[in-house]
Amino acid sequence: MAPYGRVPTEFLDSVTVLKGPNALVAGMSPAGGVGGVVIAKTKRADKEKTQVSASMEEGGFYQSGFDVSRRFGAEKEFGLRVNGAYGQGEHIIEGMEDKHASGAIAADYTTDKLKLNFDAFAVRDDRNGGSPAMVAFGVKDAHGHIYNGVLDAPKGDTNYFSNLEGHTDSEFVGLSGEYAFTPDLNVYAGVGHIEKAYSGHIFGTRLIVGQADGHATSQYYRTGSSESITSANTGFQYKFNTGAVKHALNVRADYLTKETDQHVKATQENIDSTNLYDPNTTVGMPLAYPVVQPNLDNKYVSYTVSDQISMLDDKLQLIVGARYQDIDTKNLQRKTGYQDDKISPSLGVVVKPFGENLSIYANYVEGLSEGVTVNNVADANNNVTFAPFQTKQYELGAKYQAGSWLNTFALYQIEKPSTMVSSYSDGQPNSTINQITTDDAETRSRGVEWSFSGEIYTGLNLMGSLAYIDAEYTKAAVKSGVTNQGNTVYGIPDFTATLGLDYAVPYVDGLNVNARANYVSEQYLNETNALKLPDYTILDLGARYKTNLGGVNTTFLANVDNVTDEKYWEGTFNSGYALVGGPRTYKVGVTFDF
Repeated sequence: MAPYGRVPTEFLDSVTVLKGPNALVAGMSPAGGVGGVVIAKTKRADKEKTQVSASMEEGGFYQSGFDVSRRFGAEKEFGLRVNGAYGQGEHIIEGMEDKHASGAIAADYTTDKLKLNFDAFAVRDDRNGGSPAMVAFGVKDAHGHIYNGVLDAPKGDTNYFSNLEGHTDSEFVGLSGEYAFTPDLNVYAGVGHIEKAYSGHIFGTRLIVGQADGHATSQYYRTGSSESITSANTGFQYKFNTGAVKHALNVRADYLTKETDQHVKATQENIDSTNLYDPNTTVGMPLAYPVVQPNLDNKYVSYTVSDQISMLDDKLQLIVGARYQDIDTKNLQRKTGYQDDKISPSLGVVVKPFGENLSIYANYVEGLSEGVTVNNVADANNNVTFAPFQTKQYELGAKYQAGSWLNTFALYQIEKPSTMVSSYSDGQPNSTINQITTDDAETRSRGVEWSFSGEIYTGLNLMGSLAYIDAEYTKAAVKSGVTNQGNTVYGIPDFTATLGLDYAVPYVDGLNVNARANYVSEQYLNETNALKLPDYTILDLGARYKTNLGGVNTTFLANVDNVTDEKYWEGTFNSGYALVGGPRTYKVGVTFDF
């Protein structure tokens, strides 16, 4: 139910991130990702509020917004919250102009037994005069050249596609509610519908470097798509005891349909000669619009049962559950699809041996992602759609709270299946079939994470994390006598670290300054591990000042992202393509609470 591309923070109250796969909570991942579950909670009328805001970024991108919340009725049982934002100007890349408009309505009727929520939002983003780029190394360019190295990153605001444009738009409406029959039994239900669309140059802007001086060719695509998605759920939660054991039983059913229209083939345009450091920006956009036809017609039905069990005065807690998912997918353009069903079990254990300050936990969870459809006429399995992939995660960790200090520590292993391509011959003379795709591949990631936060001394707060991950291709194909088995998974740095400080300046009431450093180690650019992106460190600085102007609570904000204007490769997109990191950016803002 999220908007296309990104979720504007203007209408969000909070965001919860569950790391790793979690099919019990989220079910099938239609987009294929199982790296985590993001739960975005919209703002509600939980307090009286009238706020206006404005911000400006380097380059001239200006945004203003409002947020109004009220409660009505003799018992304040009716609530209404309305917010919106509009922004326009040069943004991120030199010469590229973004326009953003969003608005949201959240209404509720709340009593001691009944709660009804109505939500609606609309988001529109327009981009003109540019597009972010992904840069290829070790990939053959249009002239047949291959540069088997990684060049220094260019300036973060370099504009390679100054004539491109793109548009996205999303509209959502939803209704949900819950009713408490007793303090221990409540039922809930919800239904939502979203329409999403994109057109223009949303992705696929590629710069392919063929020489050591940065000479490159390029290609980009005009695309088009629309989605119509409906989701519904219903269930109940019942709390009861069996002797000294407490239970919180949850039974739930979910339903989701997804229908999409998509370009049959994106319109492609090529740039014959450009340069990573001095781009050719004279090439126009493709004139032809792609043909858009019905593409997907998918339906997902799932049933979930879970029980949170507590005993020994909550010193021992168990969470057991499973989700049964029935999947019916149809790819109308390729005339393929599948029907399948999967069960995703989960088990969690929490032990508090020494009171509430220390929790030791272990869990097993699974993720479920959409099966892949092969799209290559030279493949023996062309148009075959594989069954959903089941990812498995094992985790052991601890959380320790002492005063203001919170420490979390975790060890984990994630096993994720995927497809692989092997050499193949069907034995027929003059055959064009030379490969076969199967779903026998697997990657395994093992890691350790430590996160910490707390107050060093009065007014000075620290927050940071350290993470090490070993990601490996444990099952891989042999193609032309070469295999990637045993290699490190591309795009995953083995070490990352963050450190943030926030300081309340003494003798200046309301003034805080902050700093944040983010380190990312080297990461491979491709599956063969022949190319590697260098490590980088980014430093951000900021300040906020809260005061009262004429009876109006006012907050001033100032930030500088990437203070040192580091030129760096931020990460990867598919094997062989590097993403350019953002430039130094100055931001200022102000909010007024009436």
